[in-house]
Amino acid sequence: MANPFDVQYVDGIAQQTIGSLDCGPFVAAYAEYLSDGLQVPNDGLDAGLLRKRYAALLWKYGEAKAQKSYATNVKDP
Repeated sequence: MANPFDVQYVDGIAQQTIGSLDCGPFVAAYAEYLSDGLQVPNDGLDAGLLRKRYAALLWKYGEAKAQKSYATNVKDP
């Protein structure tokens, strides 16, 4: 059985802009592509579009969660 932690280097895949320290959208996009079994595109990922997409998904999740009534045993305020 192969080692699941072997590192595989791939040339020519999308990377964030040089000098940009905001790698969050790229990490989320890579995780999404890989978890769906898709090939990460090599023509670049638009960080602004990724931020908007993930913000919309979080907003939608928050709205759906706010509509549900549930009880919890957690005593923290």
